Amino acid sequence: MKLIKKFLKHALVIVILGYPIYHLLHTLHVLNPLEKELADFKFSDIYFGHIQEKITDKDIYLIDIGSKDNTTTRSEISNFINTINKKYKPKVIALDVAFLRDISVSDDVNTRLVSSLSNDNIVMGYDLVNIKEKWLKNKSELPFNYNIIREGFTNNLVAKGKINFKVERFFQPSIIQGDDTLKHFSVVTAEKYGANFNKSLLKEDNKVMINFKYRYNDAISIGDTNNYFKLKDKIVIVGLFTKNKEGAPLYNEDLHYTSSNKVYLGKSPPNMYGGEVLATIISNINNEKFVKYYQSLSYWLNIILSILIYLMLLYFMGKSHNIFAATSIITQFGFVSLFVFLSVFFVGKFNVYLDLTILGIITFFSVEFIGVIEEIICLVESKITRLIKGPLKVKSQIQKNKSTCSAISKSTGVQCRNKAKGESMYCRVHNKKKTS
Repeated sequence: MKLIKKFLKHALVIVILGYPIYHLLHTLHVLNPLEKELADFKFSDIYFGHIQEKITDKDIYLIDIGSKDNTTTRSEISNFINTINKKYKPKVIALDVAFLRDISVSDDVNTRLVSSLSNDNIVMGYDLVNIKEKWLKNKSELPFNYNIIREGFTNNLVAKGKINFKVERFFQPSIIQGDDTLKHFSVVTAEKYGANFNKSLLKEDNKVMINFKYRYNDAISIGDTNNYFKLKDKIVIVGLFTKNKEGAPLYNEDLHYTSSNKVYLGKSPPNMYGGEVLATIISNINNEKFVKYYQSLSYWLNIILSILIYLMLLYFMGKSHNIFAATSIITQFGFVSLFVFLSVFFVGKFNVYLDLTILGIITFFSVEFIGVIEEIICLVESKITRLIKGPLKVKSQIQKNKSTCSAISKSTGVQCRNKAKGESMYCRVHNKKKTS
């Protein structure tokens, strides 16, 4: 019971002092670097970036269009689709390319592009734009035949907030708007391929965590006809995939931060092209290997475990303050290492992610400041005790003196005067003149 009372006192101090300090630091933007780190980093990043074994998905091939002018790019895409569909016929050709209005491109080039894309194995992407709480499709102005072509939105959910660096961890499979269901590009591609996935994936407001366990064969250049034979009956994703000698993205266009980035703390370059992220999601759908993420469970685990750990810290600090202070660094390291291990263990063993990142941060700072909070509580309690007990003590002494003096008056029949000096009392008796 004493431990619970002590915890409640600590909680009260944290609320009274913590909120104004946080509000001030937030207003002055002092917390911006910390907020960025919290949004950009989760314990699962260590697993995806360094521990997880990658699997090559041989059902998906990437076609690299390079960085060229629009006329060249559209001409090469037209030639590629006409040739590949005539000779090898992939099951799906998904284009992660935006064919925006460009007056420098001739009508002949655009007409050939529209004609080549009029095939039943073509999937195109578009951006969703939210205007006045309604999702609108932002897509090409070219007259593509959408009765034949399938299409899906390419927007992915990322960490929310006013943060410059955002990490691709989740995607939303569909958006239900009235009687219309807008599907993600990867979902449409998987359906076209014939993937037999659980349709509960498409439930409203579903937020799915991406498993970055898949990798792909080196991208084939769009003009490399010698490798076209590999694409028969496969999923072909056409987009920008050019890499440098180290295997990192060469261009800055359409780059994304992902959980598989090996440099997960501090500033690091984005590590995946958008087409690679889309390919990874398609692999997740085809193989039903999404990471199971229970947000509510993680939320309540963080709250309950934070309280239990704080109670445990209070208990051990009460047993021996000196030992607790001497081992604080070891305690911090031990707890944070435990939470990292648990996060990695559950992802690797059960494909379930428990987000214990916040718990690790709370525990780290609890060990650091619990002694300071205890000193603040002791100081406040001593001040309050003096303020309350001081007047009560004087009042009690006066009442005691009055009672003693009243008893003397009754026994002697004379008037008694009393004064208090500390804890002593004296009484002077005066003879009075009797009146008849």
